[in-house]
Amino acid sequence: MPEPFSYDVVEYPSAPLPQMHPGHLFAVARLYGFDAAPVERCRYLEIGCGGGTHLIACAYGVPDATFVGIDLSSAAIDRGNRMIAELGLPNVTLHAADLTRWEPPDQRFDYVVSHGLYSWVPARVRDALLGLVARCLPPTGVGYVSYNVYPGCFLRRMVWEMMRHHTAGFDDPRQKTEQAIEFVNFLAAGQPAKPDPGLAAFAKELNDIKERNTGLLYHDDLCETNEPVYFHQFAAHAGRFGLRFVAEADPMVMATRAMPPPVAHVLDGMAEQDVLDKEQYLDFLRLRRFRQTLVSTDGRAPRKEPDPAAVSVLAASGRPKADSDPVDLSPGVGVTFSTGAGAAIRTDSDIAKAALTVLTRRWPGRVWFRDLVGLAARDLRREPTPADTDTLADLMVRVWTNGLVELHGHVPRYVEVVSERPVASPLARIQARTGPLAVTMLLTPMLFDDAPSRRMLQLLDGTRTREQIAEEMESAFAPESRPDPAALRAGIDQRLERMARGGLLVG
Repeated sequence: MPEPFSYDVVEYPSAPLPQMHPGHLFAVARLYGFDAAPVERCRYLEIGCGGGTHLIACAYGVPDATFVGIDLSSAAIDRGNRMIAELGLPNVTLHAADLTRWEPPDQRFDYVVSHGLYSWVPARVRDALLGLVARCLPPTGVGYVSYNVYPGCFLRRMVWEMMRHHTAGFDDPRQKTEQAIEFVNFLAAGQPAKPDPGLAAFAKELNDIKERNTGLLYHDDLCETNEPVYFHQFAAHAGRFGLRFVAEADPMVMATRAMPPPVAHVLDGMAEQDVLDKEQYLDFLRLRRFRQTLVSTDGRAPRKEPDPAAVSVLAASGRPKADSDPVDLSPGVGVTFSTGAGAAIRTDSDIAKAALTVLTRRWPGRVWFRDLVGLAARDLRREPTPADTDTLADLMVRVWTNGLVELHGHVPRYVEVVSERPVASPLARIQARTGPLAVTMLLTPMLFDDAPSRRMLQLLDGTRTREQIAEEMESAFAPESRPDPAALRAGIDQRLERMARGGLLVG
């Protein structure tokens, strides 16, 4: 009797991934000179979709697009299909299939993605994966493949091999993961009491593993196959199947601006000759361990820099914090905008300052660029000019590549004002039945970590007023901890406002 498939035995935790949303792929591809298909009616394939969590969230948010997923785990596909049936989604289908044998439909896909698969399968399956991506993409299609890379994974590989040695005698998944954590704790306890700079990265790796989900630990760290590659090796492998590098899903990892000027100068010179060389040397400098690469079959050379003209068809979102409050919008007055992650930009342009202030005010909402120009000019009490449009297009590219804002090719539909009978996303209501996280229409997680908050979410089906919600909420509290009616109502109102602003309410 054959051994059961490991992903049928141990569920792999999954979540929607904003960097794989077709709206994000559209934005990155357009900025790097690629004429990607509009999101609203696109065809989208995920290879190795697991239970389809990502696909289902995308399909719910983009109802006129078509989503297809395949995965070898029939148990995961069954879970996903049950959720699809409960939601009544007609635009997403999941198939239990071996990617090495699956025959795609005649009509190709505008977007083909594969996350967390390339490094974790044997060489013949990696070949089949890239071959399938290439077969499914038209010349205007965009592919996405994530994979582990060297040199950053050398340290990770060392710890993987230690854990595999220690757990080699255990077949039961639960015992195997328990032994791995016990071993990592042993290694951590053996580190010197006085911090050793030479062991700092090793200690951090151990701490990261201790906090990892057991499903991730079992499948990602303890699996027999986990093959990182250098970026140049991946690029050459993809090239064998007619796939060329477009860009990375995360724009920050391609930017040289944060490097010391002499280093940035060398890297920029490399990009003039070969973008792939520049990308490889960025990996060397940053000890990168993971990449999320966009590919295409169109055969063109990759762009060195993003194209500001492409911003005209995109939307922006962000919460850059100004170093003054209120922001002085007068031209010539410098203001620094920054994020908690350390990204910053200083500008004395009145239209730039106004635009960044608009985005902060509208956060986490997304604003189409054409509307952003008008809103910024309105705050300056004047009509927008062509020079304003050019200035803001250049600004958006700069702040996008350093992480101050995000650019999108899709603006989801949700309500920002709480209605008389509020409706939460049905997908979020299903997710909160089994866990503390629910995905919003913006594909971001929202936490519901206690029984009363989860109960409240389930009540948001459009049949109840706020007063009725408050009445039914009382039963979610133990008698000794039940708040008084006024405090309960105030808490409900506050939570509803957060849900509306965060993209969880659809009616």
